[in-house]
Amino acid sequence: MNRNLVVLLLVGILFAATLWSVLPGVRAPMEEWRQKAVTHWKAAKRAARTVVPGGQTEKGKEPVAQGPDGRQWVEPLTGMPFVWVPGGCFPMGSEEGEKGRDRDEGPVHEVCVDGFWMGQREVTRGEFRRFVEATGYVTDGEREGFSWVYTGVWEKRTGYSWRRPGFFQDDNHPVVHVSFNDALAMARWLGEKGGGSFGVPTEAQWEYACRAGGTEARFWGEGSEEACRYANGADLTAAKDFPSWTIHGCSDGFVFTAPVGSFEPNRFRLHDMLGNVWEWCADTYDAQGYRKHGPKNPTIVDPSQTARVIRGGSWYSRPEHLRCAKRDGLSRPDRRSQDLGFRLVRQ
Repeated sequence: MNRNLVVLLLVGILFAATLWSVLPGVRAPMEEWRQKAVTHWKAAKRAARTVVPGGQTEKGKEPVAQGPDGRQWVEPLTGMPFVWVPGGCFPMGSEEGEKGRDRDEGPVHEVCVDGFWMGQREVTRGEFRRFVEATGYVTDGEREGFSWVYTGVWEKRTGYSWRRPGFFQDDNHPVVHVSFNDALAMARWLGEKGGGSFGVPTEAQWEYACRAGGTEARFWGEGSEEACRYANGADLTAAKDFPSWTIHGCSDGFVFTAPVGSFEPNRFRLHDMLGNVWEWCADTYDAQGYRKHGPKNPTIVDPSQTARVIRGGSWYSRPEHLRCAKRDGLSRPDRRSQDLGFRLVRQ
């Protein structure tokens, strides 16, 4: 990135911070500006690592959207990057001694999954917008006129949707206020356009991709201070606005959502598998579901059950919730909120 541009951007941010501190009357509008400045500063840092001809980054790193075996694919309608997740076996679930463990995460059992394509990051507002503009789709939140937002407690509020999330977002942020139904509608559209069979991942696919060959609770290890290199969760940044939160002992720079890809990927080159937004899975929730799993490509879809599983935690999540084994099954398929998005897979 041009060093002069970096200097100018830093000077602009410092000037804005000074103005904010000395002129109380401009603090409210300047807060929104500050959030935008932080977002664009981080985006500028990421731009220094974008792909150049030949598939190499300016720092000689690996190509964008490259999986562990080098296979990559970009969906042509949206520009969404996918990486190939090679098939394999892993111990699904968590042991009783894992901190924060819930009973529905056991028993630990070996599961094998076939290889599949997975979105390198969560679906963005821009990608979802292309789907909506192409089809005229109306989300559950827009049609019913409300969603769930955080105001110190989670509340049902009118007027919120993916278009009006309740905090600053641009088109590089993960889309939020989207239901399971909304996610499947986008997946069907992509499939109908001839790109293959799309959907949200099964629980087994999701956890296998999160662990990326490891067995630890988090793919970065157990250090709380390391969390902010890899995930956007409840942290020291958020504690300034929400001092009652249980937090990670580090600062990730974001109170709410971060642009996708802002943090280091896991060993499968997947970003934001933990934190940023919760992600829908294909399975219906069953607290005893692991006792019903077969050994190969297990999934549970019970027509008599409405709750769908979400995985991964979000910007709101305390350390105990940012774990690869963590399951949440309280979400109906029309549920939407400020911290709920999705990631797609292609079979």
